[in-house]
Amino acid sequence: MTRRGMLTGLLLIVLCAAPSAAQEIKLASVAPEASPWGQALNRMASEWSRISNGRVRVRIYHNSIAGEEADVIRKMRIGQLQAAVLTSAGMKNVVPEVFSVSVPFMISSEEELEYVMERIEPQLNEEFERNRLHVLAWSHAGWIHFFSKQPVTYPDDLKRQRLAANPNDQELQQAFRIMGYRPIPMPQPDLLTSLNSGMVDAFYTSPLVAAGFQWFALAPNMLDLKVAPFLGAIVITDAAWRRVPDAIKDELLRSADVVANQIDDQIRDLEREALVMMRRHGLSVQELSPEVHELWRADVEQHSQAIQEVFDAEMTARIQRILAEYQSR
Repeated sequence: MTRRGMLTGLLLIVLCAAPSAAQEIKLASVAPEASPWGQALNRMASEWSRISNGRVRVRIYHNSIAGEEADVIRKMRIGQLQAAVLTSAGMKNVVPEVFSVSVPFMISSEEELEYVMERIEPQLNEEFERNRLHVLAWSHAGWIHFFSKQPVTYPDDLKRQRLAANPNDQELQQAFRIMGYRPIPMPQPDLLTSLNSGMVDAFYTSPLVAAGFQWFALAPNMLDLKVAPFLGAIVITDAAWRRVPDAIKDELLRSADVVANQIDDQIRDLEREALVMMRRHGLSVQELSPEVHELWRADVEQHSQAIQEVFDAEMTARIQRILAEYQSR
């Protein structure tokens, strides 16, 4: 063998023996790093590095540093980001069927939500894969409630108030209009000013968000009625997932699922703590009798067909069949 041939052979041996460069996965999240989502994602990043022996490294951009959810999805499409935490509002831009879970007043308990998700998750996962994304894990991120300046007991109490609505939740806005409410598109940063000026009188969000942004101080009445569940999911692009070694994919998925379950537990605990704190600082929670609950249900029921057409009709109808099955057990 020539000297050049020997050197070439040695170089090939060295290159083959050398560890391949680590795969970096840039993951975006709108949640603050100190939140349950932020802390859990940091744990997942550490676990993925351990499981892959450093071959897969997750860099997390917390607190909307990478932009709002629409920006994040666009950046994933062009390869600037490889993964993200998305809420229902963001996921619907990829898979519209997801938002059917958020039809107002359709799902009303954790038990119902779990029963529904167990049955529709496979279909939703397939839809994400058709859009070149993989769902690593689903999470339940709390429940939406109404907060208002004046106490609300009956549907007509809320219909008289101007309801701040997320501009990105077009379906929810339309559903509320169908039911006779007065939704006003209101960007989140403008809510406190708008409550203070009288532009709006009420809003909907989770207790955790209302406490975190101190919005309840200007709308100190919460209706003890679950409007809709708040979903979250960790997703990764198809291109990035294909680069992950097949031998460790199952273990990485289990790690992400553990993280999602931890988030579920933490958020339930933190929502309870948030309600205790808000009550201590003046929040009044209006609890409803079974009779008044039935009035709310009947008020929604008369518009159910029109509301169903606002969301993905096929998925909404499927969820309603699943709920009927659950309630008849």
